[in-house]
Amino acid sequence: MWVGGSFVSEEPEPSDVDVTYLLPAEAFDRLDAATVTDLDDLTLRGWCVARGMRVDSYLVRLPEHRPVSQMITSMMSQSDAASYRDIGLYDEVWQRVKPTAVTETPGLLRRGYVEVLL
Repeated sequence: MWVGGSFVSEEPEPSDVDVTYLLPAEAFDRLDAATVTDLDDLTLRGWCVARGMRVDSYLVRLPEHRPVSQMITSMMSQSDAASYRDIGLYDEVWQRVKPTAVTETPGLLRRGYVEVLL
């Protein structure tokens, strides 16, 4: 999982924690619909707020392991191509220093996030 947001910043009173749950393809693809629904609940901001959790979270299916020479989207299944796209998206989102206003473009400064392996 990736952990970011003000929780890993210098802010004395962090407003929330940003989490991306990274689930291996072989595990994700075996989940039944009810379990996927339960996991999706963990990523719903309203669900988290109603339970007193200050969490912005996302669930990402990791792609299947493959040689680097095969990391070309035209050689992948749709789900693996989507997985690589999602990983890149959230990697970029968590590294951005957020502007003070929603309509502003993020600055050039970059920040990090923590990867936790379970």
